[in-house]
Amino acid sequence: MRAAGRYAHPATPAMVNLPPIKPSRLLWTLLFLGALLVLVNGTVIYAIQTAHHFLDEELGKRFEATAHTAALLIQSDQLDALFPGTADSLRADFEATMDAVEAADAVREQWRRLADGAGASNILLLDPDHRVVLALRQSTTMVDRATLDEAAFTRAMIGEAAHSKLFEEGATYLKAGYAPVMQYDGRIVGAVVVEGGSSAFTPLVQVRASLYGAALLASILVVLVGLGYVRTQARLARIEERMDHADLLATVGQVAAGVAHEIRNPLAVLRGASSRLQRVEQLTDAQRRELLGMLDEEVQRMGDVVQTFLDLSKRRDAEATVFPLRPVLERSMEIMNVELSRCGVRSAVRWEAEDWVSIRGRPQAMHHLFLNLALNARDAMPEGGELTILVQAKKSELRIYFQDSGPGVPRTIRSKIFEPFFTTRAQGTGLGLAFVERIVLEHGGTISVGSSPSGGAQFQIHLPIEREREMRQGDE
Repeated sequence: MRAAGRYAHPATPAMVNLPPIKPSRLLWTLLFLGALLVLVNGTVIYAIQTAHHFLDEELGKRFEATAHTAALLIQSDQLDALFPGTADSLRADFEATMDAVEAADAVREQWRRLADGAGASNILLLDPDHRVVLALRQSTTMVDRATLDEAAFTRAMIGEAAHSKLFEEGATYLKAGYAPVMQYDGRIVGAVVVEGGSSAFTPLVQVRASLYGAALLASILVVLVGLGYVRTQARLARIEERMDHADLLATVGQVAAGVAHEIRNPLAVLRGASSRLQRVEQLTDAQRRELLGMLDEEVQRMGDVVQTFLDLSKRRDAEATVFPLRPVLERSMEIMNVELSRCGVRSAVRWEAEDWVSIRGRPQAMHHLFLNLALNARDAMPEGGELTILVQAKKSELRIYFQDSGPGVPRTIRSKIFEPFFTTRAQGTGLGLAFVERIVLEHGGTISVGSSPSGGAQFQIHLPIEREREMRQGDE
């Protein structure tokens, strides 16, 4: 069974709509999938950038070290031959040329072994004017400005090793390391440049391709998971709606059974009275008054039953107001005291809060709530007893206790006592406490059942206090 508020319109089960999935749920699903895609792709992009930066730096350091080694492999006499203007004595042009060729061949042989081990594509010796003094492999007499990193070259010319940014030459990515070339007296006469081609960047290309492939696969996987999730949610939504529809139909059946049960007995009395009126030709005034009173009483009883079902099912459109609760409670108990006294039930109201304490809601609804709880206490004490209504204010909350001296409510049924149609009495409808719970919820409160100090039942209601400060100032 469901809470009373779920059955606001039990007369329209055929109009229940079965949407494939709720818009809010679909929106959250799409947001979740979008966030997941952003997270996955963002992670992949970050991984690619991190790998790119790491390999770039490592390769730059590697070529810096290679360039430094290549510079150290050039002996001082070889530098004198390669840079004739720096020699200690003038030589004939022929001798200088022969020495330069011999020095270049010796240096190239050492550089070739170094390049093979380091994975470099070329090694060059540059003078301060960017002219190529010596190259491992054939090159132009001037280094292309597009492939020369001016900042790295400048650092090399002041004695610091450096590496260039990653640059592209055709379909090949290149990286270069720079190191200063020093003469024996400490003078910097040029710079060695070590270039690395595609073979050195193969790991970076492979890692990048692998990561992009992983990103593509992850995106496809997320899309497939998202489609499966949406379909699953749609299926669950249909099942949930069908279950609600089935529950609604079951409730309609219970309502119909409850109405039939409650009206059947008054109808039987009315039928008997009508039959008696038809059979008896002459009635005394006393008999006539008795039958008419019986008819009126049973008609009133059927009207009360119908009104109870209407009150439970329909929503109240009346605007809520702020009102003091004490006059409503006292008026309700004043009306009930006659009935309670007739049944041997003594009642007392203990108001332990300020008189001005107010709540926001409908006074008439609270009046019905108090009447229902008092009638419930009366029914729980058929042999008579005591009913105490205790009201206390705790901070911004008003607490109302209905305590009786009856047998109490067993723990096994306390969780069901507010369900519609649940009752332990043969003549009960099981709607009174459901009606009470609905009113409490409409007023933003809570209700629970436990044991009273005397061992009977205790219904505890918590309601929010409205405008406490303003009401107090108004009274002052």
